[in-house]
Amino acid sequence: MRPHILVIHRSRGPIAPYLERIDHTAHVVTYVCAAQVLHRVPRHAAAEVVVFDGAEPVDDAVRGLADRHGVPERIVAISETDLLTAAQLRSEFGIAGDLPAHALPFRDKLVMYQRAAAAGVAVPAFADATDTVAVSAFARRYGFPVLVKPRLGAASRDIVTLSSAADLVGMPDLHAEPFLAQRFCPDETGSIDGVWTGAELGSWRGSRYFHNCLDFATGENSWGTVEIDDPALAEQLESFASAVLTALSPGAPTVFHLELFLGPVSAPRLQLLEIAGRIPGAEATHLWREVHGYDLVGAALDIQMGRTPAARPLRAGQVAGQLLVRPPVPPPCVVTATRFEVAPAYAPYHHAIPAVGQVITETAGYVDIGASFRFRADTSQAVTEAILHTLSGFRMDCATDEFVTVAAQPQQS
Repeated sequence: MRPHILVIHRSRGPIAPYLERIDHTAHVVTYVCAAQVLHRVPRHAAAEVVVFDGAEPVDDAVRGLADRHGVPERIVAISETDLLTAAQLRSEFGIAGDLPAHALPFRDKLVMYQRAAAAGVAVPAFADATDTVAVSAFARRYGFPVLVKPRLGAASRDIVTLSSAADLVGMPDLHAEPFLAQRFCPDETGSIDGVWTGAELGSWRGSRYFHNCLDFATGENSWGTVEIDDPALAEQLESFASAVLTALSPGAPTVFHLELFLGPVSAPRLQLLEIAGRIPGAEATHLWREVHGYDLVGAALDIQMGRTPAARPLRAGQVAGQLLVRPPVPPPCVVTATRFEVAPAYAPYHHAIPAVGQVITETAGYVDIGASFRFRADTSQAVTEAILHTLSGFRMDCATDEFVTVAAQPQQS
């Protein structure tokens, strides 16, 4: 019998090269797939596709496929929200690959911080936010502002900033799921993306954030990244990422997205914000493919299929950057007008701007939230200037309420 490969897919990010990385002829390949990304699954080559609501658990669907097609040889999941579930199912079935002990520190922020801090990695002050009393005690010790975030959260979901004791009454239900309290850090933020071999960094690249990802998630109009080309800072980033991954993933390869506080430009002071054992979101994987010639999605699939990912250094050359611009009003909304005027010297090499009349429905995350732009140039400064010119030359007007209703109605012939 052909080995069974089971893929869990709910990511709105870049299309995974399933047919390139998973042989659908040599294997029975099944999918548990969110309805919103069903068009990305190679249904013609799949033995079975189970469609589920994007928010519901997938455990029973996976068990059903195992009953019908045999216990999988591999379970593949590249969406951050499914990594721990996939690890738990591997443990249940006795399947090779990442197990819960490896996946947990990449998902549970309390475990993540405890492991990193024990290894000497700098992290902001933190504590388990078991209830309001615990958060209040944390704030008295470390002062406001305080961040309260879901320990298993992603994409800045449900993060609350407490500016004073009065804000304690507006916190989410701390008993609905595990939460973490973290001391607010005002430093500039950035990320390190790449491949960890289990013992050392393979391909990797560090970036500064243009604006703040938390502000973007909670209403800021734009966010972006610019890759770092400062050799001295790059050396510090490499050492920092190696220390974090040595603490969290000794002996186990992973594709990773590490967010960190950079500190002031004049005197970098690196601290861990968080790390996920997944490919980066937004436009980053496109940038890696198009500017650096490396497929991070393919590397993630290779690791979960038991293959050694390519760990070569990225080719020298251009610096990459991205910009996302969300609607000026909260979705759902309809695009009523756009303007994009930028000199060729500063123009992005790729852009995706919603058409007039298009309804924007996504309210969270970094994909399909509005307009996106990709940049490449010889220096970080040149990419930054291009982003600034693009922000100045781009405008997107949107409307809500009755306009959304009319735009969403099917047109009569």
